[in-house]
Amino acid sequence: PETTVLSLLAAIPHTTRTIYFSQRRLNSDQTNYYITIDGDDPAVFAPGAKPTIVVTQGTVEDWIVENRVAEAHTFHVHQVHFVVMAVNGVAVASQDYKLQDVVYISPVTGSSFPSVRLRMDFTSVVVGTFVYHCHMLAHEDYGMMAVIQ
Repeated sequence: PETTVLSLLAAIPHTTRTIYFSQRRLNSDQTNYYITIDGDDPAVFAPGAKPTIVVTQGTVEDWIVENRVAEAHTFHVHQVHFVVMAVNGVAVASQDYKLQDVVYISPVTGSSFPSVRLRMDFTSVVVGTFVYHCHMLAHEDYGMMAVIQ
């Protein structure tokens, strides 16, 4: 069955994960970019590495995606969709709910981390290994990507 916005909103999340964007300047010419599960050590994406996240088909999860740097990022996930539930802790207006696979996250400008709360849809028949990453090409190319299964 096809997932709808209403079915995602009504679903009880199986789990909640916090994921964050960060970066580290190595020298004047290179910066490493990271997308990390809260509690793990930041690591540059390595093709062939084991999946960072393993989900159970048929479930719904809430992901809180934070930006911990003073540069904007755009979160993108392949093969699945989500509904943005909140931006910076403020609920999204119901007329703005929609299925999407990419969302902008503002840069840090004060003492708190900008964030979005996403209702992730893993109820479809799509199975396998795919990526989630910053949709800004330079960030993705320098490591801001991870694998989900």
